[in-house]
Amino acid sequence: MPPTAISDQQFALDVAGLEKLKQAGRRDHDAGLQGAAQQFEALFLHQMLQGMRDATPRSELLDSSQTRFVEGLFDQQLSQHLAGKGLGLAEQLVAQLQRGGK
Repeated sequence: MPPTAISDQQFALDVAGLEKLKQAGRRDHDAGLQGAAQQFEALFLHQMLQGMRDATPRSELLDSSQTRFVEGLFDQQLSQHLAGKGLGLAEQLVAQLQRGGK
């Protein structure tokens, strides 16, 4: 697994992981591009999960700021996990950007 790849053990809010991605991009453009594409895929998935939660009716029993906080953390971690497995969006972004956007 390249150093920029998302792993199952990576914490979604790991700021040091973003710094590693930045440094890897300086050393190896392709590895940095792949890592950035995976992070974009994770962000896209997180937004999708958040939209799905917002569209779902909430129970008054479980609707609290603490519940929303934990759900947000879970959604971030789940999106990192799913992006690490690869849904294909990151690969398509990399292919498009390597062609120079043509």
